[in-house]
Amino acid sequence: MVTKKYWIAGTILVAAVAAFMLFFVDWEARAVKKQLRSLAGEMAWSPAENQITAVTRIKAVQDKISETCQVYLPSYRISQIISRNDVPTYLTIAKNYYKDLSIKFEDLKVESIQLPQARAITTARVRATGIDGLKNDEALVIGFELRKIDKKWQIVSVEEKQVVER
Repeated sequence: MVTKKYWIAGTILVAAVAAFMLFFVDWEARAVKKQLRSLAGEMAWSPAENQITAVTRIKAVQDKISETCQVYLPSYRISQIISRNDVPTYLTIAKNYYKDLSIKFEDLKVESIQLPQARAITTARVRATGIDGLKNDEALVIGFELRKIDKKWQIVSVEEKQVVER
């Protein structure tokens, strides 16, 4: 009798948690945030990184970009449409320009989701050391446009909104 009460109480608790998760968690927003945080993690390197790791990272970044991606970052003098096939070239150029790089997205917020499109904004903390030894530490507000293609969120456009701190 007592174990039956525990089983019933446990079942009710599990059902309540499942209902809460189903109705109150925005799964698409979580997926968009996960994709962008993953991108930030893949856009980091250090001098000790080997070639296999670098190629794996480049491939992961390439998979997160749509066939064409509009990139507008005036503080880096970039304003162009980039093809997915060009991503390895541009990342290799960046890797040759910066000895180390780390990007962290702070206060990432999904502004809107209207399937199959989403818009997100974040403060990107960029820390890098150039080949010449100059350190770069700045914060940029960046907006992302994403599109859900084949059940995966892919980045369609990246736009610098403002430079917060240099």
